[in-house]
Amino acid sequence: MTARNDNMPVLGFIGLGEAAFHIARGLHGEGLRGIRAYDKFWNVPPQSDLVAQRAGEASVTLAPSLQALVEGCDIVVSAVSANLAVPLARESAAWLRPGQVYADLNSAGPQTKIEAAAIVAPTGAAFVDGAIMGTVPGLGHKVPTLVCGEGAQRFADVLRPFGMQLTVLEGAAGKASASKMLRSIFMKGVVALLLETVLAGHEYGLEDDLLDSIAETFAAGPFLEVANGLIARGVIHAERRAHEMDEVVATLRAAGVDDTMSLATRDKLLKIAAAGYKAHFKGVAPRDFHDIFTLGR
Repeated sequence: MTARNDNMPVLGFIGLGEAAFHIARGLHGEGLRGIRAYDKFWNVPPQSDLVAQRAGEASVTLAPSLQALVEGCDIVVSAVSANLAVPLARESAAWLRPGQVYADLNSAGPQTKIEAAAIVAPTGAAFVDGAIMGTVPGLGHKVPTLVCGEGAQRFADVLRPFGMQLTVLEGAAGKASASKMLRSIFMKGVVALLLETVLAGHEYGLEDDLLDSIAETFAAGPFLEVANGLIARGVIHAERRAHEMDEVVATLRAAGVDDTMSLATRDKLLKIAAAGYKAHFKGVAPRDFHDIFTLGR
C-alpha cells in the first residue's frame, strides 16, 4: 500500500453521494485523515455545490479525476449506484495496481459483484464485495456491513479500528451481496404485505385492529423462535392455506382493493404444497425449520 508518514491508509470514494458522505464523515470523526473522493459532478453546477458542501463537512479532499483518485489511494471504495458498479470497475481497472483494495459497496446483486471482481482481478488489486445492511444516514460509518472476497479481511483490518462495523464472510465475491438481496425478499416484501393489509383493513375500519393482531403473533416469543414456527408449520399446511387465500382474494376484490400480494401468496403456497413437504414430514411440522432442507435427499 502507499506509504504515508502517519501510516494511515489513503481511502478514496468513487462518488460522494449520501452513503459515501456519511461514512467518510464518520471515519474522519474517528480519526481517519486524508480521505479523498471523486464525484463526476464536482465541477458541474448546480450539483457541484452539494458535492463541495459534503466534502467540506466530511473533511474530504476532492480529486479532479477518477484516475487521480485511483492512483492516489490505498483503498478505493465504489459507492454510487448498482448500474454503475461494472462500468466503474472497468474504468478504474486502467489505474488499479497490486497492493490496492477495491471495495464495491453498491447495492447490486451477486452476479454484478462477481462480474466487477473479474474485471479487477487482472490488475492485482484485491476486490471486496460489500453489502450495507442498514440505513447509512442514521448510522453513518457504523452501519452493519457484510464483506467478502479476496480483499475483505484487509479491508476490515484497516477500517474496523475507525469504527466500521464490518463482518467478514468466507468465500468469493457475491456472497455478501447475495445476503443483502435475499434479505430484501422479506424486508421489501413485508412492506408490500402490510400495505395490502391496511389498505384492505381500512375499507372495513379494521386497519389498527389488524396491526394489533399481527403484533401479537410476532410478540409471542423471540423473533427466531416465532419465525421457526411459522416456517415449519407453513410447509405442512400450505395447501389448506392456499385455499384460504382464495377467500382472501375474493374479499379484497369485493372491497375493490389490489390483491397482488395475496395472489402471489396463494400461488407460492400451492408450489410449496406441490413440493411434498407434508408427505415428507408425515403431516407433522418439523421442530427445526432447517429440516425442510432435507426434502429430496
